Amino acid sequence: MTNPHSHPILLDPIPDQSNRLAYLLGRVFHPAVICIPTLALVLRDLNLEEAVFWLLLVAGMVIVPGLIAIALLKQRGRFVYQRRTRGPVYIVIWFSIAASFIAILLLDGPEVLQVCVVALLVWLPVQSLINAFYTKVSTHVAVAAGCATGLMLLGKLDTPLLQVTALMIVALTMWARVTTRNHTVKQVVLGLVVGAGSVLVVFPLFLH
Repeated sequence: MTNPHSHPILLDPIPDQSNRLAYLLGRVFHPAVICIPTLALVLRDLNLEEAVFWLLLVAGMVIVPGLIAIALLKQRGRFVYQRRTRGPVYIVIWFSIAASFIAILLLDGPEVLQVCVVALLVWLPVQSLINAFYTKVSTHVAVAAGCATGLMLLGKLDTPLLQVTALMIVALTMWARVTTRNHTVKQVVLGLVVGAGSVLVVFPLFLH
């Protein structure tokens, strides 16, 4: 395997995994992980069979292609902590999100799920443009902030414990990504703004 220390595409500091707590938080609050309980909360008003169906459909169509793209790039010595590597991953994920949106429409999926996917369709191009022309944006923080904001607006965080937990997850994710040197403070703040902002724009426009 290509040594990431010598690869010519390397433009960003190599992450520092020496802080085990920060590293573990980054794994636990990974976008591919955190979206599962978020979807479960979004769909909790459906019966169990329907909720599981929609959760598996969206998770399978959105998460799996992105993880495959990341794995294939890693085999070629390209890693997602590198800014220039993120472009192809964003493209794959955006088309995966678009495909899932079409599937939800064709299958007459829940309106709330449609709106959530629209928020993703809006969020990712914004993040991609910032990544292409300015700096990396923390996807971990963007997803955590978007999930927390969406659940707040939908009234799914209906107890103080859930609300505090959601805010703590966002804060801990920001801390972890800076501590492991995956991102700077500016990049995690951008993640917070882009993730939460996309939801704050889309939900009032499309949710009835």
